[in-house]
Amino acid sequence: MSQHRSPVDDRFESRMSGYYLQPDGARVPFPATLCFDKADPFAVSLRLRTADVRTVTWTFARQLLIDGARRPAGVGAVEVRPAFHGGSRLLALTLRSAAGQADVQLPYEHVAAFLRDTYAAVPSGAEGDLVDWNTELERFRDHES
Repeated sequence: MSQHRSPVDDRFESRMSGYYLQPDGARVPFPATLCFDKADPFAVSLRLRTADVRTVTWTFARQLLIDGARRPAGVGAVEVRPAFHGGSRLLALTLRSAAGQADVQLPYEHVAAFLRDTYAAVPSGAEGDLVDWNTELERFRDHES
């Protein structure tokens, strides 16, 4: 795992090796990157490399990773649950879109270290203090028009 962060960074990321789970049960390694940006403090992003070397980014609530480490969490596009393989603790994610579904596993310890960094940067309950709600409301209105 590689962490790229300093205490004053507004954005940081953690690179790790994950696994795609094939329908036949085979595990295929791939590079994964978890990203956090204080400009969107409720969310984290997961960047994945696909088999055809495209990068796909999924953005979802960071709380989903916390909840999914303890019990199955999430509904719809992103589901997270605890998993184990060969004695290693993992987080299993099911990612769904119109293009299909991907089942991936990430090393729990790497995800936990990343989450500790996100909560050191923006503690739980302080996220709303960093959001410019007027700007968000304008974006919402523009999107609805």
